[in-house]
Amino acid sequence: MSDAEYRPAFSYESGVVSARLAHGERALLRDIRFSLPAGAQMALIGETGSGKTMLALSIFGLLPENVRMQGGSVRLDGQALCGAKALARLRGTKLVYIPQSGSEALDPTRTVGRQLCDSLRRLGVKGAQLRTLAMEKLCLAGFDAPETLLDKYPFQLSGGMAQRVTIALAACSEARLLIADEPTNGLDEAGRERFFSLLDTLFPQAVKLIITHDMSVAAMCGSALVLCGGRMLEYGPSETLLTQPRHPYTRALLAAQLQNGMQPSPVLRDGASACPFYSKCPRADALCRTRPLLRRTDGNTEWWCAHA
Repeated sequence: MSDAEYRPAFSYESGVVSARLAHGERALLRDIRFSLPAGAQMALIGETGSGKTMLALSIFGLLPENVRMQGGSVRLDGQALCGAKALARLRGTKLVYIPQSGSEALDPTRTVGRQLCDSLRRLGVKGAQLRTLAMEKLCLAGFDAPETLLDKYPFQLSGGMAQRVTIALAACSEARLLIADEPTNGLDEAGRERFFSLLDTLFPQAVKLIITHDMSVAAMCGSALVLCGGRMLEYGPSETLLTQPRHPYTRALLAAQLQNGMQPSPVLRDGASACPFYSKCPRADALCRTRPLLRRTDGNTEWWCAHA
């Protein structure tokens, strides 16, 4: 298929996402854009405060009341995702979110079976078929005896079990876009591999965005986008980006000079043209504070740096 004929399953342009504050307006995301084909899996990499979660909220139409998206565009299967009512219908059916903590995401007042059945009803499933399909989804999520889980409440589940239940809930959908927020926290390498195997099995055609600060998780994705201070600094195939990083920020992450929670990502000032990494970058000069980010590419990876 030629470039002219290529139509991505999902495309995103942030424009400027900004927050209205008491002392003025502050940009949170700026000029982030990417597109992905059906079945693609991309890691969103960055420190705490880099903009990963805000990007996800802007996709789902769940931005806080004081935050707005200007000049942006979100498209899924060729259709613009806009309008509160339309997005509400899509969330949980075509748009699916897997949270960082399964235990906190589940409703503590309802059994596992009831939560699964409620999700299946949104797809038109009725009657005795609800229980059968609920057990089938639990089996697909890796439970050997699903019937023993249906009457359990979330507090009766271990953290790992709760996370798999959230995956089973996500499978009670017709997901075309799935966002998983730090989904492998606390899992060993084997657990991470099982998680990604489940995603491939349950959502083969869905576009999958994996929010993470863990480079070993990013390595399991086909592509990766590096965020810092609400700007994209590098984007490309994970294998290339993680083995031949071009931007100093990506190199710093890989060298473990920056750890999640150690230092918050720099705040993107309204109207800022500076690289958000300039205050920590060993290659920065005075112009990095003022000149627009310069896009570079080698035909495989894109990065935004005047010196790399």
